[in-house]
Amino acid sequence: MLAISTMWNALKQPDGAAMFDELKTLGFEKLELSRHLTPDQVEQLKPYLHQNPPGSIHNFCPILPGISQAAAEQDKILLSSLNADERKEAVRRTIQTMELAVELETPTVVLHLGEVDTYDRSYLMINLYNYGEREFEAFNQKVTEATEWRKRKETKHRDAVLRSLDELNERALRMELCIAIENRPYYYQIPDFDEVGLFFEEFYGSPMRYWHDIGHAALQEKLGVCWSDKWLEDYAEHLVGVNLHDLQGLEAYHPPGTGDLDWDEVFAQLPTDVLKVLEIRPCEAEQVVEARELCESLSESNEQPNA
Repeated sequence: MLAISTMWNALKQPDGAAMFDELKTLGFEKLELSRHLTPDQVEQLKPYLHQNPPGSIHNFCPILPGISQAAAEQDKILLSSLNADERKEAVRRTIQTMELAVELETPTVVLHLGEVDTYDRSYLMINLYNYGEREFEAFNQKVTEATEWRKRKETKHRDAVLRSLDELNERALRMELCIAIENRPYYYQIPDFDEVGLFFEEFYGSPMRYWHDIGHAALQEKLGVCWSDKWLEDYAEHLVGVNLHDLQGLEAYHPPGTGDLDWDEVFAQLPTDVLKVLEIRPCEAEQVVEARELCESLSESNEQPNA
């Protein structure tokens, strides 16, 4: 099934009812509620969503008090925080999103788990990539330096995430809800590749699942952190959903088919039975429809017995 995220029009369409109409006109079967929705937009959407339940909700939804829609992607409170009050507040706000999911009969809440509090050296890899030095030893040295610095501080933040997930998994079990941990675009964010496996080992048998973001994985590969196809190869058994967006250089959230990624190859890796969500920045409606048609065509091709 193919859905579209409210990321596309949440900032440009303040009225929830009008937002719903715009998205349905594009021809999608399902919506995903993004982190950009205001409380008013969520309330305005509810009458429509009770009849058409979202396929997934991104945490936190709606946006946190005092946060602008434009800044919604910048995590202000973290499930990985070493500050006990902040971490508990992040858990509380996550539970509120989970309660919204239950109210709307949405099966999955997608979690951002936080980050390691280390000096962000991503700009070093980004600069070398932009200068065309991706294949040179200097690039690999910067990747190694950055990831080594992460390792020096990651244990305490990982333990904080484990405490958060322990409580959230317990709640999710009682709510009969899936919580899905998402791969993130940058090396200092949680989880890295190995941490996904660690978390599933720790919470074996829980309602926790894996949510794969195609663009994030591709960005990590471009920045030398992890091969993009490895996530799906190793964690396919836990996979419940996928975000679809293209990269133009290192710029994410473009419609599939308008950037650098090979979408035939991408869809060849995707199970047919997981929710696929178009997660793209504001653009012309025609581009969204073309991206939907591309994804639908590739999905149908992969469903064929001899595909």
